[in-house]
Amino acid sequence: MSVSYLIDTERRIVFSRGWGVMTDAEIAAHPQSLRADPRFDAEFHQIVDFRALTQIRVSSGGLREVARMNPFRRDARRAFVVATSEAFGLVRMFGFFTDSSHEKFAVFHEIEPAFEWIGLDPKTPWPSEPPDKVFELHGA
Repeated sequence: MSVSYLIDTERRIVFSRGWGVMTDAEIAAHPQSLRADPRFDAEFHQIVDFRALTQIRVSSGGLREVARMNPFRRDARRAFVVATSEAFGLVRMFGFFTDSSHEKFAVFHEIEPAFEWIGLDPKTPWPSEPPDKVFELHGA
């Protein structure tokens, strides 16, 4: 899987994307990198676009570990956009493992309601700037 993120400090939002085959290694790289980025603030909101995932090979142990490494505060508003029921279930499980409340953590099938839910105009385009970080890992 490839993963990217862009930190929008002005709007206080992290725009994250994941595409291809998702494995434990890829999902672990994202929170580690965010924690190390000096512009990241744990109170920022996040929107994650997982609509281009082609396969999910994540173990429950890997998911628990990523939840443990979660760099966001529990009260940070986070929206995940998915295309499949498998991805929907995985993200819901992740939300459970992070002890996130349904008032601050939501999963969507369309990007527009996700944007609106985190406080953006639903017609907002995805940022056109290049991402701050792109990971292309090949974990198993």
